[in-house]
Amino acid sequence: MAPGHEHNHDMSATSAKLPVVVLTGYLGAGKTTLLNYVLKEQRDKKLAVIENEIGEVSVDDALVEQKPEDIAEELIVLDNGCICCTIRGDLQKTLQDLVKKQEDGKVKLDGVLVELTGAADPAPVVQTFFMDDDVKRTFYVDNVIALVDAKHCIEKLDESKGDPNEKGTACAQIAFASTVLLNKVDLVDEARIVECEKRLKEVNRSVDIMRCEQARVPLDKLFNVRAFDLARVLDENYMDEEEFHSFYKPKMDRSISNVGVKFEGAINLFKFQWFMEELIGEEAGATDFLRIKGVLNVAGDDRMFVLQCVHMLRNENFTKPWGDQPRENRIIFIGRGMQKRREELTNGILACVAGPLRFNVGDRVQARTGEDEYTPGTVIEQWDEYHAYRIQLDGEERQVHAPMDE
Repeated sequence: MAPGHEHNHDMSATSAKLPVVVLTGYLGAGKTTLLNYVLKEQRDKKLAVIENEIGEVSVDDALVEQKPEDIAEELIVLDNGCICCTIRGDLQKTLQDLVKKQEDGKVKLDGVLVELTGAADPAPVVQTFFMDDDVKRTFYVDNVIALVDAKHCIEKLDESKGDPNEKGTACAQIAFASTVLLNKVDLVDEARIVECEKRLKEVNRSVDIMRCEQARVPLDKLFNVRAFDLARVLDENYMDEEEFHSFYKPKMDRSISNVGVKFEGAINLFKFQWFMEELIGEEAGATDFLRIKGVLNVAGDDRMFVLQCVHMLRNENFTKPWGDQPRENRIIFIGRGMQKRREELTNGILACVAGPLRFNVGDRVQARTGEDEYTPGTVIEQWDEYHAYRIQLDGEERQVHAPMDE
Protein backbone atom coordinates (compact mmCIF):
# COMPACT_ATOMS: atom_id res chain seq x y z
CA MET A 1 0.00 0.00 0.00
CA ALA A 2 1.29 3.46 -0.85
CA PRO A 3 2.36 5.52 2.13
CA GLY A 4 -0.12 8.14 3.20
CA HIS A 5 -3.13 6.24 1.83
CA GLU A 6 -5.80 4.71 4.05
CA HIS A 7 -8.31 2.48 2.32
CA ASN A 8 -11.16 0.19 3.24
CA HIS A 9 -11.14 -2.06 0.18
CA ASP A 10 -12.32 -5.64 0.44
CA MET A 11 -9.04 -7.27 -0.57
CA SER A 12 -10.63 -10.62 -1.40
CA ALA A 13 -13.10 -8.92 -3.74
CA THR A 14 -10.33 -7.43 -5.88
CA SER A 15 -7.58 -10.04 -5.55
CA ALA A 16 -8.82 -11.99 -8.58
CA LYS A 17 -9.45 -8.88 -10.64
CA LEU A 18 -7.02 -7.12 -12.95
CA PRO A 19 -5.69 -3.75 -11.78
CA VAL A 20 -6.29 -0.70 -13.95
CA VAL A 21 -4.14 2.42 -13.79
CA VAL A 22 -5.58 5.59 -15.36
CA LEU A 23 -3.07 8.25 -16.48
CA THR A 24 -4.53 11.73 -16.61
CA GLY A 25 -3.10 15.24 -16.61
CA TYR A 26 -3.28 18.41 -18.64
CA LEU A 27 -1.81 18.77 -22.12
CA GLY A 28 1.97 18.50 -22.01
CA ALA A 29 2.27 17.37 -18.39
CA GLY A 30 4.25 14.23 -19.32
CA LYS A 31 1.77 11.34 -19.65
CA THR A 32 3.38 9.73 -22.70
CA THR A 33 6.82 10.17 -21.10
CA LEU A 34 5.54 8.28 -18.05
CA LEU A 35 3.97 5.60 -20.24
CA ASN A 36 7.26 5.02 -22.08
CA TYR A 37 9.15 4.92 -18.78
CA VAL A 38 6.74 2.37 -17.30
CA LEU A 39 6.85 0.12 -20.34
CA LYS A 40 10.66 0.20 -20.47
CA GLU A 41 11.27 -0.29 -16.75
CA GLN A 42 8.98 -3.22 -16.08
CA ARG A 43 9.34 -6.45 -18.02
CA ASP A 44 7.59 -9.01 -15.87
CA LYS A 45 3.96 -8.05 -16.50
CA LYS A 46 1.73 -8.25 -19.55
CA LEU A 47 -0.17 -4.99 -19.87
CA ALA A 48 -2.88 -3.78 -22.20
CA VAL A 49 -2.32 -0.12 -23.07
CA ILE A 50 -5.34 1.94 -24.11
CA GLU A 51 -4.76 5.46 -25.41
CA ASN A 52 -7.44 8.09 -25.93
CA GLU A 53 -6.28 10.87 -28.23
CA ILE A 54 -7.80 14.25 -28.96
CA GLY A 55 -7.43 15.45 -32.49
CA GLU A 56 -7.80 14.96 -36.19
CA VAL A 57 -4.52 13.04 -36.50
CA SER A 58 -3.34 10.13 -34.34
CA VAL A 59 0.21 10.73 -33.10
CA ASP A 60 0.57 9.15 -29.66
CA ASP A 61 0.84 5.59 -30.97
CA ALA A 62 4.02 6.65 -32.79
CA LEU A 63 5.35 8.35 -29.65
CA VAL A 64 5.36 5.05 -27.76
CA GLU A 65 9.00 4.40 -28.41
CA GLN A 66 9.20 0.64 -28.84
CA LYS A 67 7.27 -1.87 -30.90
CA PRO A 68 3.93 -2.71 -29.26
CA GLU A 69 4.73 -6.41 -29.22
CA ASP A 70 7.88 -5.69 -27.20
CA ILE A 71 6.17 -3.71 -24.46
CA ALA A 72 2.47 -4.40 -24.29
CA GLU A 73 0.17 -7.33 -24.83
CA GLU A 74 -2.32 -4.99 -26.49
CA LEU A 75 -1.85 -1.39 -27.71
CA ILE A 76 -5.22 0.17 -28.52
CA VAL A 77 -5.71 3.75 -29.68
CA LEU A 78 -9.14 5.34 -29.23
CA ASP A 79 -8.71 8.30 -31.57
CA ASN A 80 -12.28 9.42 -32.22
CA GLY A 81 -11.36 12.90 -30.99
CA CYS A 82 -14.07 13.02 -28.33
CA ILE A 83 -12.82 14.57 -25.13
CA CYS A 84 -14.78 12.61 -22.56
CA CYS A 85 -18.27 11.57 -23.66
CA THR A 86 -18.25 8.79 -26.26
CA ILE A 87 -14.89 7.53 -25.08
CA ARG A 88 -16.80 5.77 -22.31
CA GLY A 89 -18.69 3.71 -24.88
CA ASP A 90 -15.49 2.97 -26.80
CA LEU A 91 -13.63 2.11 -23.60
CA GLN A 92 -16.43 -0.14 -22.41
CA LYS A 93 -16.39 -2.10 -25.67
CA THR A 94 -12.58 -2.29 -25.62
CA LEU A 95 -12.59 -3.63 -22.07
CA GLN A 96 -15.33 -6.14 -22.90
CA ASP A 97 -13.22 -7.36 -25.83
CA LEU A 98 -10.24 -7.75 -23.47
CA VAL A 99 -12.42 -9.70 -21.02
CA LYS A 100 -13.42 -12.10 -23.80
CA LYS A 101 -9.82 -12.53 -25.01
CA GLN A 102 -8.70 -13.19 -21.45
CA GLU A 103 -11.46 -15.76 -20.88
CA ASP A 104 -10.74 -17.45 -24.23
CA GLY A 105 -7.05 -17.66 -23.41
CA LYS A 106 -6.01 -15.45 -26.35
CA VAL A 107 -4.24 -13.05 -23.99
CA LYS A 108 -3.01 -13.35 -20.44
CA LEU A 109 -3.01 -9.92 -18.88
CA ASP A 110 -1.63 -8.69 -15.57
CA GLY A 111 -3.21 -5.26 -15.83
CA VAL A 112 -4.41 -2.37 -17.96
CA LEU A 113 -3.00 1.13 -18.48
CA VAL A 114 -5.40 3.80 -19.76
CA GLU A 115 -3.78 7.03 -20.96
CA LEU A 116 -6.30 9.84 -21.39
CA THR A 117 -6.03 12.89 -23.59
CA GLY A 118 -4.92 16.00 -21.71
CA ALA A 119 -8.30 17.63 -22.29
CA ALA A 120 -10.25 14.80 -20.63
CA ASP A 121 -12.02 14.67 -17.29
CA PRO A 122 -11.17 11.20 -15.89
CA ALA A 123 -14.51 10.82 -14.10
CA PRO A 124 -16.45 9.23 -17.03
CA VAL A 125 -13.64 6.70 -17.45
CA VAL A 126 -13.73 5.84 -13.76
CA GLN A 127 -17.51 5.41 -14.03
CA THR A 128 -17.00 2.70 -16.65
CA PHE A 129 -15.39 0.39 -14.08
CA PHE A 130 -18.36 0.64 -11.73
CA MET A 131 -21.33 0.61 -14.11
CA ASP A 132 -20.72 -2.32 -16.48
CA ASP A 133 -21.10 -5.75 -14.86
CA ASP A 134 -18.58 -7.56 -17.12
CA VAL A 135 -16.01 -4.82 -16.61
CA LYS A 136 -16.66 -4.64 -12.87
CA ARG A 137 -16.26 -8.40 -12.55
CA THR A 138 -12.85 -8.43 -14.27
CA PHE A 139 -11.17 -5.09 -13.47
CA TYR A 140 -10.72 -2.70 -10.57
CA VAL A 141 -9.32 0.84 -10.54
CA ASP A 142 -5.98 0.54 -8.77
CA ASN A 143 -4.70 4.11 -9.16
CA VAL A 144 -5.70 7.32 -10.96
CA ILE A 145 -2.44 9.16 -11.58
CA ALA A 146 -2.57 12.85 -12.52
CA LEU A 147 0.57 14.35 -13.96
CA VAL A 148 1.03 18.06 -13.27
CA ASP A 149 3.55 20.33 -14.99
CA ALA A 150 5.19 22.32 -12.17
CA LYS A 151 6.09 25.14 -14.56
CA HIS A 152 2.49 25.77 -15.64
CA CYS A 153 0.58 24.34 -12.66
CA ILE A 154 -0.58 27.57 -10.99
CA GLU A 155 -1.78 29.17 -14.23
CA LYS A 156 -3.75 26.06 -15.23
CA LEU A 157 -5.42 25.77 -11.82
CA ASP A 158 -6.27 29.49 -11.80
CA GLU A 159 -7.75 29.21 -15.27
CA SER A 160 -9.72 26.07 -14.41
CA LYS A 161 -11.05 27.42 -11.12
CA GLY A 162 -11.93 30.79 -12.67
CA ASP A 163 -14.04 29.27 -15.45
CA PRO A 164 -15.14 25.78 -14.29
CA ASN A 165 -17.89 25.43 -16.89
CA GLU A 166 -15.69 26.15 -19.91
CA LYS A 167 -12.17 25.35 -18.66
CA GLY A 168 -12.69 23.06 -15.68
CA THR A 169 -10.63 20.10 -16.86
CA ALA A 170 -7.41 20.73 -14.90
CA CYS A 171 -9.19 20.87 -11.52
CA ALA A 172 -11.32 17.81 -12.35
CA GLN A 173 -8.18 15.80 -13.13
CA ILE A 174 -6.74 16.60 -9.68
CA ALA A 175 -10.06 16.06 -7.90
CA PHE A 176 -10.40 12.48 -9.21
CA ALA A 177 -6.76 11.50 -8.75
CA SER A 178 -5.44 9.23 -6.04
CA THR A 179 -1.82 10.12 -6.90
CA VAL A 180 -0.35 13.33 -8.32
CA LEU A 181 3.07 13.35 -9.95
CA LEU A 182 4.35 16.92 -9.77
CA ASN A 183 6.55 16.70 -12.84
CA LYS A 184 9.31 18.94 -14.27
CA VAL A 185 10.34 20.20 -10.82
CA ASP A 186 13.80 20.83 -12.26
CA LEU A 187 12.35 23.75 -14.23
CA VAL A 188 11.19 25.75 -11.19
CA ASP A 189 12.51 26.79 -7.76
CA GLU A 190 11.54 25.36 -4.35
CA ALA A 191 9.11 28.19 -3.57
CA ARG A 192 7.18 27.44 -6.76
CA ILE A 193 7.05 23.72 -5.95
CA VAL A 194 5.71 24.39 -2.45
CA GLU A 195 3.07 26.74 -3.86
CA CYS A 196 2.03 24.08 -6.40
CA GLU A 197 1.67 21.47 -3.65
CA LYS A 198 -0.41 23.85 -1.56
CA ARG A 199 -2.75 24.60 -4.46
CA LEU A 200 -3.09 20.93 -5.36
CA LYS A 201 -4.06 20.09 -1.79
CA GLU A 202 -6.73 22.78 -1.93
CA VAL A 203 -8.36 20.85 -4.76
CA ASN A 204 -7.83 17.37 -3.26
CA ARG A 205 -6.79 17.16 0.40
CA SER A 206 -6.15 13.43 0.44
CA VAL A 207 -4.16 13.05 -2.76
CA ASP A 208 -0.60 11.70 -2.50
CA ILE A 209 1.84 14.12 -4.21
CA MET A 210 5.22 12.95 -5.50
CA ARG A 211 7.83 15.27 -7.00
CA CYS A 212 9.60 14.06 -10.13
CA GLU A 213 11.62 14.88 -13.22
CA GLN A 214 10.94 13.28 -16.62
CA ALA A 215 7.93 11.58 -14.94
CA ARG A 216 10.28 9.14 -13.16
CA VAL A 217 9.20 7.71 -9.80
CA PRO A 218 9.57 4.23 -8.27
CA LEU A 219 7.03 2.03 -10.05
CA ASP A 220 6.07 0.26 -6.83
CA LYS A 221 4.57 3.58 -5.73
CA LEU A 222 2.23 3.59 -8.71
CA PHE A 223 1.12 0.02 -9.40
CA ASN A 224 -0.65 -2.57 -7.26
CA VAL A 225 -1.06 0.04 -4.53
CA ARG A 226 -4.90 0.02 -4.32
CA ALA A 227 -4.70 3.77 -3.99
CA PHE A 228 -7.99 4.71 -5.64
CA ASP A 229 -11.00 4.90 -3.33
CA LEU A 230 -14.19 6.10 -5.04
CA ALA A 231 -15.96 6.81 -1.73
CA ARG A 232 -13.13 9.06 -0.62
CA VAL A 233 -13.05 10.90 -3.96
CA LEU A 234 -16.80 11.49 -3.84
CA ASP A 235 -16.56 12.68 -0.25
CA GLU A 236 -13.94 15.21 -1.33
CA ASN A 237 -16.37 16.42 -4.02
CA TYR A 238 -19.43 16.42 -1.72
CA MET A 239 -21.21 13.87 -3.86
CA ASP A 240 -22.76 10.46 -3.22
CA GLU A 241 -22.34 7.46 -5.52
CA GLU A 242 -25.84 7.57 -7.00
CA GLU A 243 -25.44 11.25 -7.84
CA PHE A 244 -22.04 10.53 -9.43
CA HIS A 245 -23.31 7.74 -11.66
CA SER A 246 -26.57 9.47 -12.63
CA PHE A 247 -25.94 13.19 -12.76
CA TYR A 248 -22.21 13.96 -12.99
CA LYS A 249 -21.40 16.29 -15.88
CA PRO A 250 -17.83 15.98 -17.21
CA LYS A 251 -15.69 19.10 -16.89
CA MET A 252 -14.49 20.05 -20.35
CA ASP A 253 -12.26 22.75 -21.70
CA ARG A 254 -14.52 23.90 -24.51
CA SER A 255 -12.08 26.58 -25.66
CA ILE A 256 -9.59 24.00 -27.00
CA SER A 257 -9.53 23.04 -30.67
CA ASN A 258 -6.99 21.31 -32.85
CA VAL A 259 -5.62 21.16 -36.36
CA GLY A 260 -4.05 17.94 -37.58
CA VAL A 261 -2.11 17.46 -40.81
CA LYS A 262 -1.05 14.19 -42.46
CA PHE A 263 1.11 14.39 -45.56
CA GLU A 264 3.94 12.73 -47.47
CA GLY A 265 7.34 14.04 -48.50
CA ALA A 266 10.62 14.67 -46.72
CA ILE A 267 10.83 17.78 -44.52
CA ASN A 268 13.65 20.31 -44.83
CA LEU A 269 14.69 20.51 -41.19
CA PHE A 270 15.86 24.13 -41.41
CA LYS A 271 12.62 25.32 -42.97
CA PHE A 272 10.70 23.47 -40.28
CA GLN A 273 12.75 25.00 -37.46
CA TRP A 274 12.13 28.49 -38.84
CA PHE A 275 8.40 27.74 -39.10
CA MET A 276 8.30 26.59 -35.48
CA GLU A 277 10.27 29.63 -34.36
CA GLU A 278 7.68 31.88 -35.99
CA LEU A 279 4.87 30.04 -34.16
CA ILE A 280 6.24 29.59 -30.64
CA GLY A 281 9.58 31.38 -30.53
CA GLU A 282 8.12 34.30 -28.56
CA GLU A 283 6.10 33.91 -25.37
CA ALA A 284 3.22 36.04 -26.62
CA GLY A 285 2.70 33.85 -29.67
CA ALA A 286 3.29 30.57 -27.84
CA THR A 287 0.56 31.12 -25.23
CA ASP A 288 -2.24 29.76 -27.43
CA PHE A 289 -0.30 26.58 -28.33
CA LEU A 290 -1.01 24.23 -25.42
CA ARG A 291 0.54 21.28 -27.23
CA ILE A 292 2.21 20.46 -30.53
CA LYS A 293 3.05 16.83 -31.29
CA GLY A 294 4.51 15.43 -34.45
CA VAL A 295 6.30 12.53 -36.09
CA LEU A 296 8.12 13.68 -39.21
CA ASN A 297 10.21 12.35 -42.08
CA VAL A 298 13.28 14.61 -42.32
CA ALA A 299 15.33 14.77 -45.51
CA GLY A 300 18.78 13.28 -44.97
CA ASP A 301 17.86 10.90 -42.13
CA ASP A 302 16.27 7.45 -42.03
CA ARG A 303 14.95 7.88 -38.49
CA MET A 304 11.66 9.31 -37.22
CA PHE A 305 11.89 12.91 -36.03
CA VAL A 306 9.66 13.32 -32.96
CA LEU A 307 8.51 16.74 -31.81
CA GLN A 308 6.71 17.56 -28.54
CA CYS A 309 6.02 21.15 -27.48
CA VAL A 310 4.28 22.78 -24.54
CA HIS A 311 3.94 26.50 -25.16
CA MET A 312 7.55 27.66 -25.81
CA LEU A 313 9.17 24.51 -24.42
CA ARG A 314 10.33 22.27 -27.25
CA ASN A 315 11.57 18.68 -27.09
CA GLU A 316 12.67 17.22 -30.41
CA ASN A 317 14.91 14.36 -31.40
CA PHE A 318 15.41 11.50 -33.83
CA THR A 319 14.19 8.13 -32.54
CA LYS A 320 13.74 4.77 -34.24
CA PRO A 321 14.34 4.02 -37.95
CA TRP A 322 11.36 4.16 -40.30
CA GLY A 323 12.23 0.73 -41.62
CA ASP A 324 9.73 -0.60 -44.14
CA GLN A 325 6.74 1.43 -42.93
CA PRO A 326 5.39 4.35 -44.99
CA ARG A 327 7.13 7.63 -44.14
CA GLU A 328 3.96 9.58 -43.45
CA ASN A 329 4.29 12.88 -41.60
CA ARG A 330 1.80 13.51 -38.80
CA ILE A 331 1.56 16.70 -36.76
CA ILE A 332 -1.16 18.14 -34.55
CA PHE A 333 -1.54 21.62 -33.09
CA ILE A 334 -3.71 21.75 -29.95
CA GLY A 335 -4.69 24.99 -28.28
CA ARG A 336 -6.96 28.00 -28.37
CA GLY A 337 -8.02 29.52 -31.67
CA MET A 338 -6.50 26.72 -33.73
CA GLN A 339 -9.44 26.36 -36.10
CA LYS A 340 -9.16 30.01 -37.10
CA ARG A 341 -5.51 29.38 -37.98
CA ARG A 342 -6.11 26.16 -39.93
CA GLU A 343 -5.00 27.57 -43.29
CA GLU A 344 -1.91 29.24 -41.81
CA LEU A 345 -0.82 26.10 -39.95
CA THR A 346 -1.55 23.71 -42.81
CA ASN A 347 0.16 25.83 -45.46
CA GLY A 348 3.06 26.55 -43.13
CA ILE A 349 3.91 22.92 -42.48
CA LEU A 350 3.38 21.86 -46.12
CA ALA A 351 5.79 24.61 -47.21
CA CYS A 352 8.52 22.79 -45.26
CA VAL A 353 8.45 19.81 -47.62
CA ALA A 354 11.65 19.59 -49.67
CA GLY A 355 11.11 19.21 -53.39
CA PRO A 356 13.46 17.25 -55.69
CA LEU A 357 16.93 18.80 -55.59
CA ARG A 358 17.85 20.70 -58.75
CA PHE A 359 21.56 19.96 -58.66
CA ASN A 360 23.47 16.70 -58.58
CA VAL A 361 26.88 15.98 -57.10
CA GLY A 362 29.47 17.48 -59.46
CA ASP A 363 27.20 20.25 -60.76
CA ARG A 364 28.51 23.80 -60.87
CA VAL A 365 26.57 26.32 -58.76
CA GLN A 366 26.74 29.83 -57.34
CA ALA A 367 26.85 29.57 -53.52
CA ARG A 368 25.61 32.46 -51.42
CA THR A 369 28.50 33.42 -49.14
CA GLY A 370 27.26 36.80 -47.93
CA GLU A 371 24.18 38.98 -47.85
CA ASP A 372 24.63 40.00 -51.48
CA GLU A 373 27.65 37.87 -52.32
CA TYR A 374 27.82 34.69 -54.43
CA THR A 375 30.87 32.49 -55.04
CA PRO A 376 31.17 29.78 -57.71
CA GLY A 377 31.66 26.22 -56.53
CA THR A 378 30.87 22.53 -57.04
CA VAL A 379 28.26 20.40 -55.26
CA ILE A 380 30.11 17.62 -53.44
CA GLU A 381 27.28 16.16 -51.35
CA GLN A 382 23.49 16.25 -51.01
CA TRP A 383 21.64 16.35 -47.67
CA ASP A 384 24.83 16.63 -45.65
CA GLU A 385 23.93 17.27 -41.99
CA TYR A 386 20.36 18.06 -43.15
CA HIS A 387 21.57 20.79 -45.55
CA ALA A 388 20.44 20.46 -49.13
CA TYR A 389 24.02 20.78 -50.43
CA ARG A 390 27.64 20.83 -49.33
CA ILE A 391 29.64 22.94 -51.78
CA GLN A 392 33.38 23.18 -52.47
CA LEU A 393 34.16 26.80 -53.32
CA ASP A 394 36.45 27.48 -56.28
CA GLY A 395 40.05 28.30 -55.44
CA GLU A 396 39.55 27.81 -51.71
CA GLU A 397 39.87 25.03 -49.18
CA ARG A 398 36.63 26.29 -47.66
CA GLN A 399 33.42 24.35 -48.06
CA VAL A 400 29.95 25.76 -47.30
CA HIS A 401 26.52 24.38 -46.70
CA ALA A 402 23.38 25.47 -48.53
CA PRO A 403 20.50 24.64 -46.14
CA MET A 404 17.82 25.04 -48.81
CA ASP A 405 17.61 24.57 -52.57
CA GLU A 406 16.55 28.14 -53.27
